[in-house]
Amino acid sequence: MGDRRMAEIKTTDGSLFIYTHWGGEGLPDLARRAIAFAKGRWQDESYCLRILVDQITVNNRDSQTGAGLMLQPSVEDEYNNDKPSVIIDIPKQTLQILPGGRLDFAECTAVEA
Repeated sequence: MGDRRMAEIKTTDGSLFIYTHWGGEGLPDLARRAIAFAKGRWQDESYCLRILVDQITVNNRDSQTGAGLMLQPSVEDEYNNDKPSVIIDIPKQTLQILPGGRLDFAECTAVEA
């Protein structure tokens, strides 16, 4: 039971994967909000990555369950056949939501919680 979804955050050095066990349906909005929040650091990959992870996992910050980080995807994604359904590409500054479309970072605005 759960609402599982995975996000991939691409950097010039590789990818980091975030898994959420609950609230997968809201992950695309969390990603858009996180990108908007990180706007001042879009050009600084290490800071941008940290802000994105922090914002996407905000609801699990003080919990031992609910979200995880991986360097290789090895969990379920109920929305995209166990492949990441949200791909944030820092070097290209794009957000892709699968199935669906692609947005440039500049198109990502804060979404009401």
